[in-house]
Amino acid sequence: MCDRKNCEKIMCDTCVDSIGYVCYDCQNEFKTYLESNGIVCETEGEIKRELKKFMATEKGEFEKGKQMDVNTFFNIHSRQ
Repeated sequence: MCDRKNCEKIMCDTCVDSIGYVCYDCQNEFKTYLESNGIVCETEGEIKRELKKFMATEKGEFEKGKQMDVNTFFNIHSRQ
C-alpha cells in the first residue's frame, strides 16, 4: 500500500528506505511537484529529502494540469 497521505493504491512495486512505498501515480505526481516548484535534484539525498516532504502532502495536490481559481481555493479551505 502506498504510504502517501490519503492514497489508497494497494499495488506498489517501489519502496524507498526511510520513506516507504510509493505508487506509480504518486511517482508521476512527485515529478510534477518538482517541475512546478522549479526543484532540480541531482543527488539521491536531494531526491529523498524532497520525496519525504512530498509524501506528507495530500494525494492529488500536485496533479499535472490541475487548475483552480481563487474562489474555489478559499471554498476548499473554509468551514461550510
